[in-house]
Amino acid sequence: MKNEKGVILAYITVCIVWGSTYLAMRIAVGSFPPELFAGMRFLLAGTIVMAYAVVTKKAFPSTGKDVVKSAIPGVLMLMGSNGLVMWAEQWVHSGITSLLLSVTPLFVALIEVIVLRDTKIGFTGWICLIMGFTGTAMLVVSGSGVGSIDIKGGLMVLTAAFLWSLGSIYSNRVKYTGNIATHIGIQMLTAGAGLTIMGVLLGEVQKVSISTDVVLALAYLVIFGSVAGYSCNMYVLSKWPASKAITSAYVNPVVAVLLGVVILDEKINPAMVLCMIITLGSVVLLHYIKYGKRNV
Repeated sequence: MKNEKGVILAYITVCIVWGSTYLAMRIAVGSFPPELFAGMRFLLAGTIVMAYAVVTKKAFPSTGKDVVKSAIPGVLMLMGSNGLVMWAEQWVHSGITSLLLSVTPLFVALIEVIVLRDTKIGFTGWICLIMGFTGTAMLVVSGSGVGSIDIKGGLMVLTAAFLWSLGSIYSNRVKYTGNIATHIGIQMLTAGAGLTIMGVLLGEVQKVSISTDVVLALAYLVIFGSVAGYSCNMYVLSKWPASKAITSAYVNPVVAVLLGVVILDEKINPAMVLCMIITLGSVVLLHYIKYGKRNV
């Protein structure tokens, strides 16, 4: 019973912390170049994770090939996906960003069904996919009317969701040696280095401006968003079936939207609420179709 309470606490932490990271990123890009900020975040978080791995003597990948395999999800998910999210949040409100990213499971299902052909979702599953992407398109259109999003930013976030889905599928199917902590560290350091180089090439160094908000946002994202968030998520995954643990992704957008409205006064209208219900409802229903008959 005690262990179950710990798992529930970790699950709640993931729901709240990861839902709040979009707010912190939105605050950061208000006065600091996005790619350099993301680069600093993952370099610091990766250093902390790697230091932990060394101190606790966690196993590292045994070959250079395994190091490369380990780094690929970092390129797709942290550098590619998170880097695009940071860039897009200059124009897209934090709550809307989180809602658009909630379609990631739809991209995963689409890739598994059409490309990999190792999953079947049936007629109802296809309806969910169509409804989910339709709700997303409607959200972009309705949100642009109140300044919550623009088409360019919306496409960036959807591309980020696609890259995250690719990284998730790759991570789930590729096997490599070493402990999970070292793999996370490699992913973060790879992404941090890549994003920093990208920021330099984009001329962001000249735009750097340090403020209290930036420092607090960076500290929050490094400590809570990256280190604590990942740790809690991995703990939940070690105790619960993945189909149950992943349901935190359905809570994150609700937290993000509420925080955006309350703290940043982000605008939302009835049409956007309807689109949110359609999109999240489709994702939840598709999840049930894929996992409902299993041990959830």
